[in-house]
Amino acid sequence: MLPKGTTFIRHEHIWFNISEPTQECSDVLCVNFTCLDDECPDDECPITPQEYAWVKVGYPTTIAFSRAKIWDAKKIVACIQSGELRKPHQGNVPATTVLKVIKVALIARELNDDFRALLR
Repeated sequence: MLPKGTTFIRHEHIWFNISEPTQECSDVLCVNFTCLDDECPDDECPITPQEYAWVKVGYPTTIAFSRAKIWDAKKIVACIQSGELRKPHQGNVPATTVLKVIKVALIARELNDDFRALLR
């Protein structure tokens, strides 16, 4: 229903899910890309332009685990279909990048244990 790495734009940030819904629960864990600067607490998972086309050379980018959200996968799909959420023209996040993000998320200091539980 919502494969890992499905992207959508919310509040001008590109978000994507790093977990998938199950038959028992349609919740998914979503994270977003953000600028990596001196004030950013999320320095554990930098992303390069080779890992996702939205990232630009010279603009350090990371995954904002501190802003992670749990959302209902069915609602995400419905909002994408209705146009309430837009898809970035870069497409979905590649599987290799999603796997990297999940690997870091499992130990990230900015991700709480309740959120991390959706990755297991």
